[in-house]
Amino acid sequence: MMKINIAQAKQEIGSHTCFKFVTSPEHIGIGDEHRWANHDIAVEGEVINTGSLLEVAGTIRATVYDQCDRCLDEFHTELELPFFEQFKEYEKSDADKEDEIVYFHGDEIDLSELVRDSILLARPLSTVCSETCRGLCMKCGTNLNRSDCSCDRHIIDPRLAELQKFFHKGC
Repeated sequence: MMKINIAQAKQEIGSHTCFKFVTSPEHIGIGDEHRWANHDIAVEGEVINTGSLLEVAGTIRATVYDQCDRCLDEFHTELELPFFEQFKEYEKSDADKEDEIVYFHGDEIDLSELVRDSILLARPLSTVCSETCRGLCMKCGTNLNRSDCSCDRHIIDPRLAELQKFFHKGC
């Protein structure tokens, strides 16, 4: 659990309480542990008492290993993810409210779910080692970032072959 003590922050409106801790992917429940370079996820930030809410803001830092979807090479990415959440102490009058505020009890706030969700939502659907990655040759499998091959990679969809004849005719 990544709990921060907010007892002091709750005492005075406008107070700031800083926090910093290191956790592991297993500890916050994100899979693919082999993807995490040093298995450390650093979280730091501060809690601000605004009067009616506690605002928690900070940054998550980690290094993750990925495999490029185009060329299949492994590479690492340095993640630096900002996060922000508003918390309110639960009261019975809040029971029926459906808002964007997260409720807490007592003098601690658990950030495990916030950190896990921030990391998972920041992960791209497609991972590439660079925007200029040329990928693999569709015929021989050569990594085109390292060397060229002599394959004819100009593939025409057979359904459109007749159109190609139309465009290559002279005027």
